[in-house]
Amino acid sequence: MKQDTNSPQAQLFGLVDAAACPEKIFALLERSGERFQSVYAELPEDEAGLASLFVVRVSDEKADWVEELNQIDLHTPCLSLLWSRVDQGSLVTHLQAFLFADIGDNMAAMVRYFDPRNIGAVLGAWGKQVSGMFMAPVEQWLYRGRHPGWQRIRNDSRDDARICRSIVIRLNQSEVDALTAHTEPDELLATLIENGVVDRERPYVERFSDFIPRYHQAVQWQISEPADRLLFCHYTYLYGETFDKHILINDLLMQGERTGESFRKLVSRVPAGAWTQIEHARKYQLALS
Repeated sequence: MKQDTNSPQAQLFGLVDAAACPEKIFALLERSGERFQSVYAELPEDEAGLASLFVVRVSDEKADWVEELNQIDLHTPCLSLLWSRVDQGSLVTHLQAFLFADIGDNMAAMVRYFDPRNIGAVLGAWGKQVSGMFMAPVEQWLYRGRHPGWQRIRNDSRDDARICRSIVIRLNQSEVDALTAHTEPDELLATLIENGVVDRERPYVERFSDFIPRYHQAVQWQISEPADRLLFCHYTYLYGETFDKHILINDLLMQGERTGESFRKLVSRVPAGAWTQIEHARKYQLALS
């Protein structure tokens, strides 16, 4: 968490997505003795209550509550650290201005830049101009998300720390598609965790690192629908990551590449005996390892 900014006057703030663990996180913020504010204040999203998005002043990086929040973030990404020369109220106002984007067809969507897994992808989708405006009052942004260590975004601009009170952000379809593709692995992994397929007690980076090669397998087989990718990944946990090398499964997947038939329909034609063979082969490999 080492400070590395252009200004020794910069203050440290935590941007906390309390939806990760609402009651526990809110209790930590209250216990901290620091001032904290909801970014959702006076917005319909403020109905989230304890699960809101908060900005909290961090006057002591080594405080117990900061370490407890750090541990929650390692398990469920929810924390970014921001150094800024502007006051807390101005920072909250600025962050509010970037919460929503016009995605066409008279629709607006929340931009989840506050999810540490998304910040890099969001800045890329926004482009240089909007990203520059967003980072203007932030000298340094630290996050982990999918990474084992802190990632650093520096604002090297010498412009004034300008606060935006409102801004119109528009994302075209390709930008929306890029953000959707970025977030899909985390969403599928969350479903597998919720269904008890993936151990929720492991640190997030471990869970994601174990999951993402399985997701890429599904993509390489040109499995396009999220529900089918989810099912494919589920099978890799049930039958092992090499289940698709079984001759019958492999043939069906190659057929699906040609015909576009869904993975769910393809595997529905696999006889029970083949799954038994795959399961025995997996157990044999586990015994050898």
